[in-house]
Order: sequence, then structure tokens, then C-alpha cells
Amino acid sequence: MTANGRSSTVAYLSSALRSALKGDSSTVDRVSIILLAVLLTLIIVIVPMLVMEKASRKEADSLQAKLKEFSALSADYKSLKGRIDFLEQRKSLTKMDGIPQAVDEVAASVGLKAKISGVKAMGSQEITGGTEESAEVQIEKVTMNDLVNILYKIENAPMMLSVRRIAMKKTFENPELLNVTMTLSLFIKK
Repeated sequence: MTANGRSSTVAYLSSALRSALKGDSSTVDRVSIILLAVLLTLIIVIVPMLVMEKASRKEADSLQAKLKEFSALSADYKSLKGRIDFLEQRKSLTKMDGIPQAVDEVAASVGLKAKISGVKAMGSQEITGGTEESAEVQIEKVTMNDLVNILYKIENAPMMLSVRRIAMKKTFENPELLNVTMTLSLFIKK
């Protein structure tokens, strides 16, 4: 808008106000209608925009909260999926005839096969997707380091072998040596 246009608009508005103040009813009606139209236009345009903005912010906050929740669930899922894949791989690596063979293999890998005094089968039970065999293993006169090594080998064995219970007692001859009784379970996939 140019300077002449502004001055003519200002002049028109000032003359309209003077006429309205003097009481010229046609000018008052026109100014009132224009002001009412401008006010209604602002109300019709601005109020819905404000309502839509508020609703959009609320929806955006809700979606961001859901995104954070899904991100956390995704991380949990990936972690569990990795663990399941690792366990599935372990199950398929080795075919065992039974728990005595699994115990012999683990003990031989750490050089403790001669210290195993007995493997007593405790039975087996059917579980979802396979069988669980349990046995009580007695190991005599081992050091704490030997025990840690065999537990490490059980945990990382290429089969589904787990320790259910473990009891340790010091030997009478040498208090630094232990007699260990473990209850192990072997999971065999069908």
C-alpha cells in the first residue's frame, strides 16, 4: 500500500468516526457492520485454528509418548529375540543321548572327569517342546577355581544344560578343597 493509499484510508476512517460521533446513522451502520464483519471473521477463523492447534499438540504429545514406549518395547524385543536365537542355536548344536554324556563332556573339557564320583539320574519329564532330564552330580576334592571353571563350561556348553541346585562342603583332609553336589538339568528338543 502506498503513502497516498494509507492516507486516504486513514482519512476515510477518521471521517467515518466523526460522522459516527455526530450521529450520522448510515455511516454508523456501515462502520458497525464492517467492525462486526471483521470481528466475526476473526472469530470464525482464529478460534477454530486455536482449537485445532491445541488438539494437534495433544495428539503430537500422545504420539511421542507412544513412540517412546514402542522404542523401549522394540529394544526389549530385540534383546529377547537375541537371547532366544542364542538358546535355539545351542539346542541344535549337539545331540546328546542323556545327561551322563553331557556331564562327561563338560567335565572332560575342564579336566575334571576323574574327580566326578557319581552321576545319579533323577528322572525325566516332558515339557513343552522336549524333555528335561535331571541328575545329581557329585564332584570330590576340587578347588574353588575348578568349580568356577566347570560352572562356566556348563553355562556356555553347546547344549541346554542348567544348574538347578548346588551344595558345597569343605573336605576333611584339606579345607581348601571342596566336595560339590549339583543337580543339573538337560533340555532335549524333540
